[in-house]
Amino acid sequence: MYELLLRHLRRQTTEEESVTVAEWLSGSAERERELAELRRLVEAGRMADRRIVPGDVPAAEEVIWRAEARRAGSGVARLGRRLRLPRPRRRFDLVAAGVVALAASMVFQFFVGGSNGGPGSAPVLQDFATGPGETELVRLADGTVIRLGPDSRLTTWADPSARTATFQGQAFFAVATDEARPFTIVADAGTARVLGTRFHLAAHTDELAVTVVEGRVALAGPDHEVQVGAGQATSLLRGVPSPIEAAAPMETVAGWMDGFLIFHDTPLDAAMNEVEEHYGTDVVVADTALLDRTLTMWFESKSLSEVMTVVCGVIDARCSIDAGVVRIESADRGAAS
Repeated sequence: MYELLLRHLRRQTTEEESVTVAEWLSGSAERERELAELRRLVEAGRMADRRIVPGDVPAAEEVIWRAEARRAGSGVARLGRRLRLPRPRRRFDLVAAGVVALAASMVFQFFVGGSNGGPGSAPVLQDFATGPGETELVRLADGTVIRLGPDSRLTTWADPSARTATFQGQAFFAVATDEARPFTIVADAGTARVLGTRFHLAAHTDELAVTVVEGRVALAGPDHEVQVGAGQATSLLRGVPSPIEAAAPMETVAGWMDGFLIFHDTPLDAAMNEVEEHYGTDVVVADTALLDRTLTMWFESKSLSEVMTVVCGVIDARCSIDAGVVRIESADRGAAS
């Protein structure tokens, strides 16, 4: 049962095994909590491993926290007793690695001061998940906004300096820009390093696909990396990049995004191009000085009038809609006319 739960968390179970897990969980809130704790430990292990770039010479702090992590391995036995499951016989399995990596990350936080709770405190994991037909809007501590698609999961630390997440499923990301600390998304099929702001990502067991609306995203597998710019799309299939193509309309890529608009430090000109496409209208910006303004906002199932009222309020402009055409001009010019 121990290894079965691990395969379940990694989505590697057969249909019959999934039924077994469901029966084990059935009607037991305690077992649900225990499985959730197990999931957090596994995710912590995966994320902590990604904090060290393979091939780099380890720093002194790393040597110390790895040594402390080895001493923390006794926590695995305690977890096994809490779950009341048979222990694995022949190998130090993924949960063991998860517990050790979690302990290691706690020690690492002590030395580098990366935790919100002060020296020595454990990092806090945030876990977001959706079921079939569900979506969820997620706001991270660094200002990043994510629209999770159906049947998806994202795990990250509740710390604005920890710009790393593990991800499975599909989502639309509007990432807060920080050139010194690119946002990194770890998936089974590869890693996405965010060099810009807005994109759709689909992460499956063997494939990682990206469609970029604004900015740049780098997809990396074991031996390849490819950078994708605005209006482009590509994927990694078993670690090998596909040719870069023109991006399909977002409603084609992700039908569950219908009615959703999101901007993150988006120039007004680019944002209004999307408004034109989304609502089938024309937008005229009468004052070119307004084109330097940027927008950070999102809308779900809002009318054109509602969207433009918010936009013009934020950029201190006047908007009018007449015969299907939106006109934007500076507040001073509108008052004088």
